[in-house]
Amino acid sequence: MGSAAKELLLDQNWRALGSCATTDANLWFAVGAREHKEAKKICRSCPVRTECLSYAMDAPVDHGVWGGFTERERRRFRRQAGDAGWRAHLDIAS
Repeated sequence: MGSAAKELLLDQNWRALGSCATTDANLWFAVGAREHKEAKKICRSCPVRTECLSYAMDAPVDHGVWGGFTERERRRFRRQAGDAGWRAHLDIAS
C-alpha cells in the first residue's frame, strides 16, 4: 500500500462531504438490487466519490456500496485491473 493510500485510510474527513452523509446508512449496506441502484444513483453525483472508492479498495472493504460500486463490482474491478493495479484504471470507474 502506497503512502497516498495509507494517508486516505487515516484521514477520513472526506466522509462528512459525501452525499451519503445525510441518508439512511442502511441503504449502503442493503442486499437488494433496488437498493444498490438507488445508492449508486446518489454516488454518481457525489463530490468525494473517488476518495470513497479508494478507501474501499485500499482497506479493503468487503461489504456495502462505496464509490458507486458494490462489493462484487469492486472485486471484479480489482481482478480486471491485473498487475497494473486498480488505481491505474481509476478513470474507467469515473
